[in-house]
Amino acid sequence: MTGLILIVVGFTGFGLTGDAVGDGSRLLTGPPAYIAQIAGAWLVAAHVAAFGLIVLLAGLKNVPLLTSANARRGAWQKLMGFTLIILCFAYAGVMDMPAFKFAAETWWIAFPSLAAFLVSAHVGFRLLRTGWKYDVVSAEQLLATDLRPPVVYLRSFEADSEIVVRPPGFWNRAVTVIFDYMMMFSPEQELEEVLNRVGPVIAIGKPGEPLPELGAARLYVADADWKAKVTDMIARSCLVVIRTGATPNLQWEIEQTMARVPRRQILFVSLGDATRTAFFDQYFAERYGPVVPSSEVATEAGVITKLMSVGKNVAGRIIFFDETQQPREMPIRVTMTWSGMALGLMRPYRDSIQAAMRSVFASLRLPWVSRNSQTTAVLLAMFGGFFALQYFYLGDRRRGFKYLAFCWTAIPWFIGFYDTVKFARLDAQEFDAKYGAPPEQAAGARV
Repeated sequence: MTGLILIVVGFTGFGLTGDAVGDGSRLLTGPPAYIAQIAGAWLVAAHVAAFGLIVLLAGLKNVPLLTSANARRGAWQKLMGFTLIILCFAYAGVMDMPAFKFAAETWWIAFPSLAAFLVSAHVGFRLLRTGWKYDVVSAEQLLATDLRPPVVYLRSFEADSEIVVRPPGFWNRAVTVIFDYMMMFSPEQELEEVLNRVGPVIAIGKPGEPLPELGAARLYVADADWKAKVTDMIARSCLVVIRTGATPNLQWEIEQTMARVPRRQILFVSLGDATRTAFFDQYFAERYGPVVPSSEVATEAGVITKLMSVGKNVAGRIIFFDETQQPREMPIRVTMTWSGMALGLMRPYRDSIQAAMRSVFASLRLPWVSRNSQTTAVLLAMFGGFFALQYFYLGDRRRGFKYLAFCWTAIPWFIGFYDTVKFARLDAQEFDAKYGAPPEQAAGARV
């Protein structure tokens, strides 16, 4: 609630400074003291709102800002990231003012300033990710609180920093380079969110890294002990998920897993096109036989996927073993849902990975229990309540469309603010009981 109050104060300051700036003409003609006063007031209001958001998220995630020095260091990293993003918003706001129209039309002003915008946004979002790394729990802490058998995630260390899987082709790569600053969830984070339905997801951490990567909880061991730790981990696991690669150490882990773990408990996840995974595909076919298409019917493409004609595009594949030990593949097709649209470019792999994994879970007879995130619901209500995005995310599309029909009024904005407070005031158990399960899943549970 403290975070919400700070956010309201910050946005109120936005409104007051916006009225003072008007169309921007006074920023061009006013005295320097006036310009400094307005700019200072706007920056203070922006940082109050940003700090309120940090406090709000810390409360939702149970991050102990008051008692943990590590959590406070993470908060400072996030605040530095928000500072750069705030400057980007300031740039966009100034360039949109009628008085500064000449700047947008002058190439020697527009192009350098746009480049500075993209660089600042990229660095700002990366600082936010760095700040989040201070909040993660270790594998030891996770296993102490979650007593389920773990899911072991194996991969090459080079995949840890891969937030974006670059597509082939110069222009495709150029587009992702321009827009990847908005991508906040890596493929590993999406896999962890899905696999957490089965058990706590753990992985060996990269030796010497200052902070753990986001996704699977890291377990750090000495170089001389990592092989023994891997064999111990996979022996206690309920599922082993291997992100495919071509390094010798990963091949050793694959061979140990195939020798020690029942094959129905092994998944291989390949991301990218066939040229990217060709080496692994050849290695796997030579060692373990050809991979055939899955007999499981893929999840039906949603309305948004069909409208955007992206359902035939393949972003990777998942290899699993059927009851006869035959390796089968489930393609990871580009998919988009209503909730995926609400989350936008921040999580581009969410829908595709979840759709493919859902079909694999059905083939392996693993339970698929979807849970909505309280943090995501609060943020969508706060920043997307004007378009009822929180209801599309929670699966209540009927209510979402009703409120969307009144987006030309201020009614959805007030409802969004009310929902923000309502969702934030609930503790995790209360939110999970009321909104955690999608409506169709909750109905099935009642039956």
